[in-house]
Amino acid sequence: MTRTRSAFSRATCILLLLLAVQLVVVTSASARYDGPIPEQYAAPEQGLVKFLGWYHNVNQLLLHVCNMGFFGDWNSDPSAPSCEWPGGSGIEYLYAAGLWVGGVKLDEFGRPDTLVSAAVYQQEFYPKPDPRDVIYEAAEGQQAGGRRCDDDADNLRDEDFLDGWDNDGDGLIDEDFSSISQQMYTCVYYDTSTNMNANRSEDFHVPLDLMVRQGSYTWTSPAVEDFIGVEYSVTNIGDSTIYSAYVAFMIDGDIGPVRQVPQSYTDDMAAYIDTVVTRTELDAAGNEQTQDYRLTVGYMYDAEGGDDGDVEGYIGIMFLGHTTDDTGELAPQSVEIHMFRSWSSGEQDPQNDKERYRYMRGNSDFEQTIDPPTSRPSDYRFLVSAGPFAEIRPGSTLIFQCAFVAGFPFEDFIDNATNAQRVYNLKPMINCHGEQIDDNWLGSSPPPPPKQRVMAGDSKVILEWDDYSERTPDPLMQIFDFDGYRIWRAVGWRHESEVPAAEQWELIAHFGKQDLPTIDTGLMGIGKYRFVDEFVHNGLPYWYAVTAFDNGSAERIYDRETDTTDSIPRYGSYAQAMQLVYPRSTPSRTTGKVQIVPNPYPWNPSNPAIPADLRETRKAIGDLAEYDRDPSGRRVTFVNLPRQSMVRVYSLGGDLVWSRYFEGPVDPFTGAPPQWNLVSRNDQEIVSGIYIVHIESPVGSQTTKFIVVR
Repeated sequence: MTRTRSAFSRATCILLLLLAVQLVVVTSASARYDGPIPEQYAAPEQGLVKFLGWYHNVNQLLLHVCNMGFFGDWNSDPSAPSCEWPGGSGIEYLYAAGLWVGGVKLDEFGRPDTLVSAAVYQQEFYPKPDPRDVIYEAAEGQQAGGRRCDDDADNLRDEDFLDGWDNDGDGLIDEDFSSISQQMYTCVYYDTSTNMNANRSEDFHVPLDLMVRQGSYTWTSPAVEDFIGVEYSVTNIGDSTIYSAYVAFMIDGDIGPVRQVPQSYTDDMAAYIDTVVTRTELDAAGNEQTQDYRLTVGYMYDAEGGDDGDVEGYIGIMFLGHTTDDTGELAPQSVEIHMFRSWSSGEQDPQNDKERYRYMRGNSDFEQTIDPPTSRPSDYRFLVSAGPFAEIRPGSTLIFQCAFVAGFPFEDFIDNATNAQRVYNLKPMINCHGEQIDDNWLGSSPPPPPKQRVMAGDSKVILEWDDYSERTPDPLMQIFDFDGYRIWRAVGWRHESEVPAAEQWELIAHFGKQDLPTIDTGLMGIGKYRFVDEFVHNGLPYWYAVTAFDNGSAERIYDRETDTTDSIPRYGSYAQAMQLVYPRSTPSRTTGKVQIVPNPYPWNPSNPAIPADLRETRKAIGDLAEYDRDPSGRRVTFVNLPRQSMVRVYSLGGDLVWSRYFEGPVDPFTGAPPQWNLVSRNDQEIVSGIYIVHIESPVGSQTTKFIVVR
């Protein structure tokens, strides 16, 4: 179903985003399209758009990222979640959310001109036309990424933003940046592209002349796994001052199982909360103290009932920090949301820069403007802004921080927002030089996962990894507190989501430091440690991850009942390193050995060992969930299929039902063995009956039968 936007249509959005890329690359849990923009959409001031397949995936909030100033998949990327929470649930919370920056500039005649550069829905931010202006990924503990450290011994610290460029002119690239969190994405983009004007009859984009450096941060420990922090540095690269500036986020949250129920967006609600949360915590010295956290959060949730049922959960955006001024003359006196406005789709969408600026400013520069909570379900979006900032002079930078937060029930949602504020607030840390300094964005940090590979075998899976976790000190305390490894496996995943749900993961092995000699191969690098899981079946999807944990010496908590301070061991999350694999047999080198599994399909559906939902729908183990891109979800696997095989399926009457050429033993995009979804070449599900399967390969041919029972 096409969902029309008055400011920007879904169809136009899909065209622009999908034409911006042309090559698929699969890396473990996510697919990344890394191709250039085709010539018909390329302009001298536009660069390489990174969109399809990019998303944060190491904690419970799976958030789509791109280098065009917006988050969410804009309903145009089937390869990745938009904003899914909790991970593996298939419940989405976001259509798109994007950066707005507005202000007043003087035109060539000295007249004030109100301008806004908006990512959603105007798409007015683009990277430069250089292959280096893409998205970069890092994590705490990464080489050259020490926090407040002189990584390259040039008497400067964190002087080289992670962006693929030599920012300090020393001939080195990304040699001294700051790694934040267990998964950090960074990118740079600009509002100077006017190529979008060619596709508009009005509302032409006039740049504010901005460069934006964006970093987004994700943590894995339980207390910090339900939010993602974002930091922006907005620099005026023009030669004119920007007056009365505002920064804002426009959020269009579509809440529900969007892939299964496309109409999920029709029954959302929006609201705002301004509250103070008081906590008792330990300071750096281990002393108990009371801390107040002021939270100003715009949020959305799903109304009861509707086509998508009762969806639990809240999604919010909060401002954590920005430039302030005690006098209130140059900037707000405190960090808060200046304006919260919610509206439904259609004519209420602002139509030009002046209307967008009015949405950001609200009713006054001096007082908050807060819309009341919505009273009836609809397709809502909302805007939260901060400001005004009196001026952004040429060459000066405005820095602000915000966070996406999810949770349920509402008390937990507020608790997660408080955790986000706590992680951002200034706290002491130990840098790599042994100095105690204050910094923001300090979250609980287990050892990073080791470098690893997962290999499919015949009825087994082999995991190999290195000792990177053991060689990396705690990024906040600079002590070596590694204490062991854990091996995780997810079973029963049927592509209900892009990644398994939490309940599908199980811990299958635990190795403390004292146990490592039992798995040490004596080799160096990946392969130093080896573990083999033989409790698997060929052709079924399994997920694996090797994670590390520490001894708790870097973090302590006060226990009131015992009046003691205890260490808190911190455990890495399987989400940091999860990889999908299908165990499989070695391709046959002779004919007559190919088997079709299950055969008949489904195999023995009354078997009590088969999950009830599969028995009821007469599906087989190994089938996937049903989506628009895969309407049947059904699967049969060709076991022992030789390389370079052509498989043809015929009805008993001799009609060709389906055919496909298989170059190798696995699908190059999914990693799955040779499979068929039981959909004919005419895009129809096949009916019950007996089918003839003919296989041709360089080693000969084979004919066999296949039975479908419905």
